[in-house]
Amino acid sequence: MRLKAVYAAGGGIVVFVVVILVINNTGTHTITSNNGRQGTNNTAMPLTLSIKSITPNQINNHLASIHISFNATNPNSGTAILEAIQYNIMVDDKRVASGTIGERLEGFLASSAGVYPVIGEGSVILKDNQLFQKNNSTTITWNKVVEGKANYVVTGTMSYRQISGLQASSTDRDFRLVFP
Repeated sequence: MRLKAVYAAGGGIVVFVVVILVINNTGTHTITSNNGRQGTNNTAMPLTLSIKSITPNQINNHLASIHISFNATNPNSGTAILEAIQYNIMVDDKRVASGTIGERLEGFLASSAGVYPVIGEGSVILKDNQLFQKNNSTTITWNKVVEGKANYVVTGTMSYRQISGLQASSTDRDFRLVFP
C-alpha cells in the first residue's frame, strides 16, 4: 500500500516537471535588440492564405467543375490549427461557386476530423471541388471560365486557432484574393 503511494507521488512529480518544461519552451522567443538587451515576444503573426490554382473542367454544355487549391502558411514557430475556409469564387462580379473546407470547432470536445494543423514556419495545401452551372445570366462568364480566360476574385473567411504557452486565441479573418 505504501509502495503504491510512493509510485503515485513519483508519477505526479514527473507529470508536473514535463508540464513545466512544455510551458517554458512553447510560444516564446528571445529577441535581442540593438543595445544587447533581451526580451520575450508572445505576439503571433496571422496565418496567410493564397491561391495555388483554380482549374475549370467542363463536364457538358451546362455544367463545369471548378477545382481550387489554397495555400495556408504559418509564419510563427508554433503550430496553428486551421479550422475552416469559407469562400466564394467570383468572375465579373458573378458568383461562380462557393464552398467550405474544414469545419469550425465549437468547444473543447468537438471532433477534430475536419481541421488542419499548420506547423510552425510551414504551409498546407487545401483543395476543394465545386460545380458551376450555366444559365441565361451567366453565359458570358461561363465562356470565360471554360475557355480559361477568366480572372477570379475569391472572397471569404478563414478561421484558425493559435496556441502560445497556456493561451489559445481563435481568429476569423476575412480575405480577398485575385487569381491569376
